[in-house]
Amino acid sequence: MVLAMIGTCLASGLSPEDAVRLGNVAGGLEVEKVGVAVIPRSEIRARLLADRPAATQKLTELEQLELLAESHRAQGQRIVLTNGCFDLLHVGHIQCLQEAATLGDVLVVALNDDASVRRLKGPGRPVIDQQQRAAILAALGCVDYVVMFDDDTPLAVIERLRPEVLVKGGTYSPAEVVGHELVASYGGQVHVTRVVEGISTTLLLTLLKDGKAAA
Repeated sequence: MVLAMIGTCLASGLSPEDAVRLGNVAGGLEVEKVGVAVIPRSEIRARLLADRPAATQKLTELEQLELLAESHRAQGQRIVLTNGCFDLLHVGHIQCLQEAATLGDVLVVALNDDASVRRLKGPGRPVIDQQQRAAILAALGCVDYVVMFDDDTPLAVIERLRPEVLVKGGTYSPAEVVGHELVASYGGQVHVTRVVEGISTTLLLTLLKDGKAAA
């Protein structure tokens, strides 16, 4: 069953990594049955959905996340880390996260808490509090874990997790990304995602303010 699933996946154009994962799922379902049995696609889909962590399980403390990261690495998986305020989640954020998720196996989002957002953005921010911002991020399928930090930069998170890939969205160069020197020192990669022109949280807030003023 494992070999049949892997062969089918590779013939369909899936990556070897995804083929092996699906082969493992199909093999697990096969050994739960008596004798030789066909595994319907619906059962494979149901098992994949059942194994997906709930949004609340994605919210974690840094100490726990360190252990989880080591567990994933033991399975040969690469950790991708990105960070930000993610206040008023918009299409630019979504594109950044989706692109980041393609660069490894496990996507961790380090989220600025409310106090650090206020220091960085001013007293009127964040618009959405940290619990709600974290819950929204955790609900995204491309995000595996969300961890909150209270510093102005995610450097302490980077030092603890040592991600294989560090991702930042925006108009930065890799050399401007906080933590790039550390990540490069142990052979990691720094990646800057594409920018969606004409969209930002600041612009959205300005449009909302103008709309209210017009009303």
